[in-house]
Amino acid sequence: MVVANASTLPSVAKGIEDITHMLRQQQTDLAAQLKKQADDLIRVRKFLDSSLKIEVANAAKQIEAVVGLHSYFATGELPNINTERHSWPISPDFALYLIELLEINDYDLILEFGSGISTVIIAKAVSKMSLRRQGKRSIEVVSFDHLEHYYRRTLNQLQQAGLAEAVQLHLVPLKDYAAANGNAYSYYDCHDILAKLAQRQLATELRLLVLVDGPPSATGKHARYPAAPLILGHFKGARVDLLLDDYIREDEKEIVQLWQGEFAAANLRFEVTETRLEKDACLLSVANSSHLR
Repeated sequence: MVVANASTLPSVAKGIEDITHMLRQQQTDLAAQLKKQADDLIRVRKFLDSSLKIEVANAAKQIEAVVGLHSYFATGELPNINTERHSWPISPDFALYLIELLEINDYDLILEFGSGISTVIIAKAVSKMSLRRQGKRSIEVVSFDHLEHYYRRTLNQLQQAGLAEAVQLHLVPLKDYAAANGNAYSYYDCHDILAKLAQRQLATELRLLVLVDGPPSATGKHARYPAAPLILGHFKGARVDLLLDDYIREDEKEIVQLWQGEFAAANLRFEVTETRLEKDACLLSVANSSHLR
């Protein structure tokens, strides 16, 4: 049996201290290595995500080009696509969903906030449907845009498709809109146009689709909120379907929540239908009880 004397105790303590320091250093080094590996994995994932997005965008561009070529050789019309990039402001699945709504519901008036490919799609669908509406009043299509570049591009696309007369396309500025909730928004200056439309229509029998796809979110928080109070204020008693694109975004979800709260407070009956698409969509049907599905 070896008994440590007082002279050996300091060396033992020093050894334990050295071992403890070494273990701590190894632990620190290991944590640094793990962090580096995690950072490397994040960089790899971001690179793969970016590469995948580029490949998907390119695939979409090529598909659009093939469809455009087929359309051109079949009809002689230039396709309504931008050959420089994937240019659908609305996703193709949303476009199909929009057409389904137009076919299923017997709308009298279609309003659109934010023009583009959707305007051409609506015009084409309404043009086809008009052949089946013998004896009924024609469907009015009205679209608003505040940017001259997009307004002229949409007008050119409508003209190429021979549908310029099918849409009342308006270039209007954004104007301060004071909402009942106390907030101010920049929204389309369309009050006078909507008032005239409401006077021409039988509001209590009106079936109205409103495509809310503008103004851009960069305009401000809840930029598209004014659509509902603006339309319901002009078309009292009508059956109104509010359709929002880009419902994948939190801003649009919050807008729908605001609308629902206001509809409930006003004792309006409404239905909400959320549809899973590339960018998701939400349909709010608002009407008197006699008009609700």
